[in-house]
Amino acid sequence: MRRALGALCAAFVLSVAAAEAKELRLGHQFAESDARHKAARVFAAELRKRAPDLVASVHSNSSLKVDPIQQYEALLEGKMELSIYPMPYAAAKIPELAIVSMPAVPANAELAGVLRGSEFEEKLQKFCEEKGFRILTWWWFDGGMASRKRAVTGPDSIKGLVARSSGGEAFNTVLAAAGASILRLPPSELRSSMETGKLEVSQSSYETLMSFGLHEVSQFATIGGYSTLTVLVPIIISKTVWDSLSMDERIAVEQAAEASSIYFEATQREAEEAAVEKFTKAGAKIEKLSFEDYAAWVQIAKDTAWKKYRAVSPKAAELFDAMLRSFVDSGKR
Repeated sequence: MRRALGALCAAFVLSVAAAEAKELRLGHQFAESDARHKAARVFAAELRKRAPDLVASVHSNSSLKVDPIQQYEALLEGKMELSIYPMPYAAAKIPELAIVSMPAVPANAELAGVLRGSEFEEKLQKFCEEKGFRILTWWWFDGGMASRKRAVTGPDSIKGLVARSSGGEAFNTVLAAAGASILRLPPSELRSSMETGKLEVSQSSYETLMSFGLHEVSQFATIGGYSTLTVLVPIIISKTVWDSLSMDERIAVEQAAEASSIYFEATQREAEEAAVEKFTKAGAKIEKLSFEDYAAWVQIAKDTAWKKYRAVSPKAAELFDAMLRSFVDSGKR
């Protein structure tokens, strides 16, 4: 009888604990094989260690039935609490947020890391909170160029070629200013267009270059060194949800986010190495982007995409200046 009563009490306690646990639904569009999904699982596991009453459930492949582009609205409406949100989507709705998907700045994901804890991050976070969400993870990824006809390194090398950037319109603007013809098409047509020659250059993240099999239809690739495509794709949390958490819960969330960022950084180094290996095995010629070629791209970006971004609003100019100052000040910290 006592054993039965004890078991009943234990079951009651567990059921109460389960009922009190807060579920944080983390939705995203990526496959389970993608580094962003794996890093989200790390976040969920680390959060459970630190705050057993917080349960981050990870939903891949848009399984929460939310259009990837509409994740921001879904977050504000309470359809999910967290999201892995590509910032180019955000920039289409809030132009100032294009600051974290700008051509040629940061110069690569490693250098983006120095912005952590900077004046820029503080200003960016404050702006995001005004828009209803908070950035949790500092997930930056690098990209490169896959090409059919010739190596694409400096701006002169892309002149006359048909190109597409997965980074968004700001990147296409820079490629066009260098003399490329821009082809706009959905990602699903990327490989077939490269295979037929309809598209000659693809600027994409290393994982995208591999996942779409572009190493099988390209003769040249620019991977490593400096990067003209470095984009932030973070986990974001609803500001309303963030404000509802206790101080201890917020600390647990931030610590879990930091652990996932460390993991994600490692996956991106591995992605670069894997891309070099795959393109090399397929017979493509690999080049790193040199500082001289990177600097030439910076000049074009400065005269086009950067100039256009700064004109968006006083806040955009403030964020851009804060980013540049933070890079300069990073050597003093």
